[in-house]
Amino acid sequence: MNSAMQSMTLEQLRTTFHAGGLAAARVVATGKRFHAVADTKGGDRVVLVRHSDTTARAFSDPGTALKLLRDIGFRVVTVDMTDWQPGQGAL
Repeated sequence: MNSAMQSMTLEQLRTTFHAGGLAAARVVATGKRFHAVADTKGGDRVVLVRHSDTTARAFSDPGTALKLLRDIGFRVVTVDMTDWQPGQGAL
């Protein structure tokens, strides 16, 4: 994931969404993993991170990431498969 992105935990992402601070969400593929990314209304991009160690939260199944974003409240989510490599082995 792009190191210039800001990060948010699930709780922060949910709070920001319900406060009206997020404009869009997407699921972004990197290798064979997927990440949940959102755009703030201020133009910043944020990536969902794990609460325990603040590393980008990776999903092996894009459906899990989509369900999480729907549970937050998003109803329209785009999927970016530009860097998806489903056959890539573990690094």
